[in-house]
Amino acid sequence: MKNTYYFIALFTFISIQALSQKINPTTEAEYLYGSVGYKIQLNNKLPVKEGYTLRDFKPVVEENRQVEFKGVYRKGENKPCAIIMIYTKLRNTPQYYCIPTDDADAALWRKFNDSLLDDSENQQPQLQFFAYCIAFLASQTQQQ
Repeated sequence: MKNTYYFIALFTFISIQALSQKINPTTEAEYLYGSVGYKIQLNNKLPVKEGYTLRDFKPVVEENRQVEFKGVYRKGENKPCAIIMIYTKLRNTPQYYCIPTDDADAALWRKFNDSLLDDSENQQPQLQFFAYCIAFLASQTQQQ
C-alpha cells in the first residue's frame, strides 16, 4: 500500500512537471508585450522584459517580404509562453503580432485573429503567406 501512495505521488509530481506549460498559458500582459511592447523595446533600445528571454526561430524570407519569429520564454521554462511574429513587407514598417499558447484564453486568440485582418481589399495572399509561415514555425517547434 505504501508503494502505491509513493507511486501516485511520484506520478502526480512528474505529470505536473511535464504539463507545467499548460498550467501557465499566455497572459494578457505577455500578449501585449508580444504585440506592442516588443516594438517599443526595440525602438527605445531597452532590454528584454524582466523575467523573460527571447529566442529566434528561422525566418521565412521571400523577395519582397519576410516573417521573423521570436519565442518569448519565462525564466526557467523551456517552452515559449508566446511567439512574436514580425511581418515586414518591402518599403513598409514591420507589423508585430503575438501568437498565444494553445491553451491561452479564447479572448487572446480572438485578438490574434483580429490582428491579422487589416483594411486592404484583398488579404488572401497575405493570409496565405502567414499560414505558410506559421506552418514553418510549427515544424521548428516540433524539433525542440
